Amino acid sequence: MEGKLEKVALRLNEKELRIAAIEHNLRTDKQIAEAIGVSNTQLWKATLPINDPRHNTPGPAFIAGVLSAFGEPFERFFFLEEKLTRS
Repeated sequence: MEGKLEKVALRLNEKELRIAAIEHNLRTDKQIAEAIGVSNTQLWKATLPINDPRHNTPGPAFIAGVLSAFGEPFERFFFLEEKLTRS
């Protein structure tokens, strides 16, 4: 018997991250990654679509880096996304 389970994933609001980066004169992914204390690869993987196997959900260091670098609330940069999966 097949059922569907709802899964929730933490997602990066890339649009808001890009706006905040511009507001802080960060123009490149390298500058953004350095400001939040992650690698370019970590930043890139967090911005991939959730169904891309290379996608990585932002972890605690990534989240703390974003909040510290931009001084804005969690809700500006992150949100929960529900998805349906087969069990």
